[in-house]
Amino acid sequence: MSRRPGSSPITPAQPSTTEDGTPYSDAFEDVYHSTGGALGQARYVFLGGNGLPERWRGREQFVIVETGFGLGLNFLATWAAWRDDPQRPARLHFVSVEKYPFRALDLRRTLEPMLVQPGMTELAPLVQRLCEVWPLPVAGWHRLDLAPGVVLSVGFGDATDLLPSLRVGADAFYLDGFSPSRNPDIWTLEIFKSLGRLARDGATLATYTAVGQVRRDLIAAGFQVIRHHGYGPKRSMLAGPYAPPYRMRRYDPPAARTPRAQHTREAIIVGAGMAGAAMARRLIARGWRVRLFERAQAPGTAASGNPAGVFHPQLSADDNVLSRLTRAGFLYALSQWRTLPGGLPGHADGLLQVATTDTEAQALQQVMEAHAYPDAYAKWVDVAQASALAGETLAHGGVWYPEGGWLAPAMLCRAELVASGPSLDARYGVSVERLARREDGRWTAFDDTGRELTTADVAIVTAADLSQKLLAPYLDPTYLPVRRVRGQLTFLPPDALPELRVPVCGDGYVAPSLLGGAGPITGATYGFDDPAEEVRLADHQANLRRLATLLPAHAAAFGDGGLASESAAAELGGRTAFRALVPDRLPMAGQLPDVAAIEPLRRRLSGGHLRDLPRLDGLYASFAFGSRGLVFASLCAELVASQIEGEPWPIGSDLADAIDPARYLMQALRKA
Repeated sequence: MSRRPGSSPITPAQPSTTEDGTPYSDAFEDVYHSTGGALGQARYVFLGGNGLPERWRGREQFVIVETGFGLGLNFLATWAAWRDDPQRPARLHFVSVEKYPFRALDLRRTLEPMLVQPGMTELAPLVQRLCEVWPLPVAGWHRLDLAPGVVLSVGFGDATDLLPSLRVGADAFYLDGFSPSRNPDIWTLEIFKSLGRLARDGATLATYTAVGQVRRDLIAAGFQVIRHHGYGPKRSMLAGPYAPPYRMRRYDPPAARTPRAQHTREAIIVGAGMAGAAMARRLIARGWRVRLFERAQAPGTAASGNPAGVFHPQLSADDNVLSRLTRAGFLYALSQWRTLPGGLPGHADGLLQVATTDTEAQALQQVMEAHAYPDAYAKWVDVAQASALAGETLAHGGVWYPEGGWLAPAMLCRAELVASGPSLDARYGVSVERLARREDGRWTAFDDTGRELTTADVAIVTAADLSQKLLAPYLDPTYLPVRRVRGQLTFLPPDALPELRVPVCGDGYVAPSLLGGAGPITGATYGFDDPAEEVRLADHQANLRRLATLLPAHAAAFGDGGLASESAAAELGGRTAFRALVPDRLPMAGQLPDVAAIEPLRRRLSGGHLRDLPRLDGLYASFAFGSRGLVFASLCAELVASQIEGEPWPIGSDLADAIDPARYLMQALRKA
């Protein structure tokens, strides 16, 4: 039985070389590239075998899927060819898998000595950039923006698990990896069938091997490969198109979006919180013009207006959907925030998740041992280590996230919108009350007076709990079961907890003194369907009691005899905000279903899959993040932007299905 995609611990590759200095894998007992020249092999076999760069010219995007990233030499050669081609496509997507990835430092140490070889010097800046953004060796898909227009998606894990979950429309395949005799797991008919399911019309494949069984299995999977003269001392290699003699798959892969003739790509985004700001940035990075509407007078004023929010991934013993989704979201968000002008509006220098009981501490420690995360991602610390990191005396150990931390969400929203540049037209104090699809397929936004605000190719709703009302004409609220959750924060005096160094989470959280000299912040309450907007004394007291448990050395100061007393708590400041979430506590992100087209297909769809549902062309959503907006916003925006453009998705289909806006409708169809 296959494992969940991206759930097994990753074993990093260990750097090694042969006597002549060629990089060597001890795991597979084979070299990483031809002794005849790494760059020459990549250019001859993989680019030449796929007709590149000629085949990508004149296209908006070009997508390459590779089996076996290794040192990234094929990617680097392809990136260099793209960089040097004046007729290159606007966006190059390179998707690869790697079971034993190098650590960033080891990747650099292995690649840099190769740059003195003939023809390799030109790759130096590309190697530098790749090593700068290379991810931690944790399981799952990692989306890396290497340069404007160049995107690398690399999956760490077993190809047998990762490839079937890919949502990609591929134009070319690089079938690489160690030789079939050394690494038979990626040279199987099942792997080749997975690739066939990704092939767009006209897709081609090339590989350095010409083993007879590989050729027969590729042909059985629909690739009409033939032998060609090999590179260097090799007599033969295989290359050819995907051209099956009959239909061999149930679903076609994502097609690249076809731009409207003589028309700028334009989008409507409703809502300027974290979801909307991230969505605008990801679309504009792809060349879109965005009109952003926000009913408030400024961005980030609802739940995104809290003075601070903490961020970290969620761990679980079984590495469930939430764990894998928050891991992907956490890592992708960090990569995006670090490119913001002006730097990070907060701190990503550590967060501590502490246990509250001995039993919980033992369970957390067992989770950490089972998953063997790299210390730079998550590390178990005992009570003494945890207390030293926090600057406070704690009662239990916990998990240290070196790159966790806190941000000011409203400042993040503004920074994302500034980074979007002149292609953003943001309009505040404007309420979108209705979205309507025109006969030509474009979408129109109307205000509360019925006045037309604008028209665009696509509309994306990112308006938290207001999204349900706006989407109701297209999807019954029964299938968008959004609940409004009230959360109250408590602002501590500026001189409280002067020794606290990092956010500490457990049952609730506390973050250190904020930007501008304000005091620490703690909370937050969780009140379902509670409409009260005022700050309440009882909620301050509840927050303070949780804080007293979280920081037991201050139990007296924060307990009922201290700040939690009625007179003291009444003097504290705070803020109330409303989060939106659905029963499974996962986001809603993706394309809306076309209910009118589904209705006559109800009986047939009762045994179907989310991919079988007809979709409304041009209508998308990204909302219902609950208390995890910082972790989810960037990843959900990238997913929706990828769906709109027909690009490779940043997460596997299992995670995308888990947050699909049509999932509750699909559940109802299956029950019926």
